Amino acid sequence: MRYFEVFSDALRSGDRPRKTIMFADIVDSAKLKERTAEVNWLPTIGKFLDIVTEAVQHEGGEVVKYLGDGVLAMFDAAGSGNAIRAGIRLQEQLRRLQQETSLIQNCQCTVGIATGHIVEYRTPAQTTDVIGSTADLASRLSSAAAPNAVWIDANTFHAADMTRISSEIGHALDRPTNEYHLAGEVGLKGFGHRVSYYEIIWSQSEFGARNATLRHSQNVPAPATDGVLQGTVEQWSAEKGRGSLRTERGEYFVDRRFLAVPKENLVRGKTVRFVPIKPLRPNGRPVAGALVQEGWRVTAEFTKVFAERGYGFVAVKDQRGNTLTLFVHLGEAARRLRPGDRATLVIRPNPRGLSGQLNKGASGAA
Repeated sequence: MRYFEVFSDALRSGDRPRKTIMFADIVDSAKLKERTAEVNWLPTIGKFLDIVTEAVQHEGGEVVKYLGDGVLAMFDAAGSGNAIRAGIRLQEQLRRLQQETSLIQNCQCTVGIATGHIVEYRTPAQTTDVIGSTADLASRLSSAAAPNAVWIDANTFHAADMTRISSEIGHALDRPTNEYHLAGEVGLKGFGHRVSYYEIIWSQSEFGARNATLRHSQNVPAPATDGVLQGTVEQWSAEKGRGSLRTERGEYFVDRRFLAVPKENLVRGKTVRFVPIKPLRPNGRPVAGALVQEGWRVTAEFTKVFAERGYGFVAVKDQRGNTLTLFVHLGEAARRLRPGDRATLVIRPNPRGLSGQLNKGASGAA
């Protein structure tokens, strides 16, 4: 085979099928290998490849090639929605396994999806491979996205039936179909212009970009979970009961009235999660409401429990009635809990931010 002739013929003839390409890649795999011995990271990567393969095949796609710690898959152009669902499926499965086993605890991935014309060819080993700007775009989107994110290009967004896109957490939160995506623009290596993309909001909120400057479009409705943000405590005065937070979206004001546990104090540098509220006065800073901080113990009411999945959601409130919804991994405890039950939780960091962890000894209604 002479690749020069194959690629040149494809350009001349215009015989370039339209496909949807998905690229899934482990985040910081080099660091994963540095931190652990080969006997530990090889099974982790093997399990990751199994998860991606299952997700792709479940949605009717084809794995084109394995790239060590990444996977390139292909769907017919009519299967753009299937590719998005495959990306959500693999992220959900990774999240579930991270909660249930230590095998894949430190494994996070990003997903990039692009739709367009490709050059498809047979290799000397008689396997299918693809090349072209569409495949490059899927790879670059994956590289720009933050861990756990699913990014798609504008062609994929317009080709897919977005009303059929959903996720386990989105379903549990009753998220409307038009709030499963957030539009933005990002500069990508190898592309001379800023590229429009959409992040799929499959979890509680978007994950954003990794080491890339982006701008969210102002004419696209923010998702419902856009009302959940994460940040770091910048300043706090225990005497005055007020301070400020730093987030990727700027600075937020907070005072004791807006803490989910009013008796607690914030600690500089700690991670917090909250719902943003409008400024208290004209030209003031936006306010952080229903705020929780890592390490806090909170008593909250379960709003939904999924016994078969081993997780649930609780609502915590501040004195002003602002409500923050938190994901809680329950395991077997999910079988003895019901919506309306109250339990004590510990706010813990995890690969997706902050969530609740059932306090040892806590059971049903409190």
